[in-house]
Amino acid sequence: MNGKKLPEVLRKIDKKWKGKGQGYIRLMFQDEARFGRITDPRRCWAPYPLRPVCKAMLTREYLYAYAAASVLDGVLDTLILPTANTECMQIFLDEVASRHPEDRIVMVLDGAGWHRSQMLKTPENMLLIRVHSKEATN
Repeated sequence: MNGKKLPEVLRKIDKKWKGKGQGYIRLMFQDEARFGRITDPRRCWAPYPLRPVCKAMLTREYLYAYAAASVLDGVLDTLILPTANTECMQIFLDEVASRHPEDRIVMVLDGAGWHRSQMLKTPENMLLIRVHSKEATN
């Protein structure tokens, strides 16, 4: 699906919607980002003839920011979660659905593996549209 077909797709979704509620269609675009730190061991100075021993441990610590933006009204739903996987994606989808219980949410996702998982259960008031990166650029 490309952007030119989106209005047509939304009209079809509106006519065929079988989810809970018949309220406003909220079009949202979702993605996640990794934030964290990696320690960077450095050389250190010491007077001659000392040779300091600097033990360093490479530390990798990350958090993932999940976000979905509603382009029509600028509403932004976010969660900070410990990893990017199907379980955390499910937590995020359930949270967004609960924040907009009267709306019919059409959520556009990219092609991440946890977005395509068969274990992902779409909330009743939500429809997922998965767009792969090759399709998004055409």
